[in-house]
Amino acid sequence: MAADLLVEIGPCDDDAFLFLNGRLIVQTGLGEVRRFQREMPDGSYNFRLNVKNTGAWRWQARLILTINGETLADVNEVGGSGLYTGDVYDQEWQCRIENGKLVEF
Repeated sequence: MAADLLVEIGPCDDDAFLFLNGRLIVQTGLGEVRRFQREMPDGSYNFRLNVKNTGAWRWQARLILTINGETLADVNEVGGSGLYTGDVYDQEWQCRIENGKLVEF
């Protein structure tokens, strides 16, 4: 059995990277929004959102991550980084799917 994963990422400033078990599954650029679905077989999963601010000043991180309609992550963060460029948002979420159902998160 499998669970349904739905991801909506963006807009993020400037570059956003979503990893699943350490592998990059989607990347967005400045102001870009992406949405995708995929079936997730039974198992344990680790999601990680990393946002880098390359232009300094203001940054934004936006992600909605749902499995079988249950929200695992709902991120809508903004901030100001001054003249700092680099990682401005870095967060992880873990979950487990058994018999096609989200059992731990």
